[in-house]
Amino acid sequence: MNDFTEKYGPWALITGASSGIGAEFARQLAARGLNVVLVARREARLRELAAALEAAHGVAARVVAADLARDDFLPLLQAATQELEIGLLVNNAGFSITRDLLDNDLETELRMLYVNGRAPLLLAHAYGRLMRDRGRGGVIFVSSVAAFVPIPTWTHYAATKAYGRFLAEGLAGELAGAGVDVLALCPGMTRTEFQDVAEIGEFLPLEAADVAAYGLRRLGRARVAIPGLLYRLGIFATRFLPTRFNSFAFSLIVRSIHRA
Repeated sequence: MNDFTEKYGPWALITGASSGIGAEFARQLAARGLNVVLVARREARLRELAAALEAAHGVAARVVAADLARDDFLPLLQAATQELEIGLLVNNAGFSITRDLLDNDLETELRMLYVNGRAPLLLAHAYGRLMRDRGRGGVIFVSSVAAFVPIPTWTHYAATKAYGRFLAEGLAGELAGAGVDVLALCPGMTRTEFQDVAEIGEFLPLEAADVAAYGLRRLGRARVAIPGLLYRLGIFATRFLPTRFNSFAFSLIVRSIHRA
């Protein structure tokens, strides 16, 4: 057993694991020797990924098809992992839509709130307690650079990501010294299916594999991690500029790459 699996193993639970950053986390964690619980709605994709990981890395992979927007998803996950020791939780599932808030369907906005906000809270509370009791483990919240600035046309999405970032940073402080590491991973635009759902094009695109790798490198070393030098510089610059200017600039970027 290597140091990483000793600290964060033997099982990792990854939400939104059927594609994109979540699937990359699953691949890289399996390559490090962790068994993985893959959570998403698309069961067929999860089973395909699970079989590939078991064949390539000799780990165990468990599939849980679950909709994190449902009120009752947590008991389903807890039942599926009852006998497993979850040492790492990756709260990755999330989505956005790109339009003015009042033009969007309220049910879709509520679904976003549940997936991006409520689900990470419930999972961190349930599995974080177990990690704290064991005195080891880790939780990664996949947030966004949108968590740093209010963004018209991404009004609610930015708010949900700011919630996740603050939740991660506060929890990191509470668990400091308890042996549990917490990280807010805040990527910029990344080449995933997120772009199709959000109806956006590319802007300084990152690769999902690079985002996941950066998050794993920074886990235990930082509370907030921003992949990509240009994104880190951009977010650093927002500290010295008025919020209204930052909001306007980010909104221009999002509107310029909006496909619809």
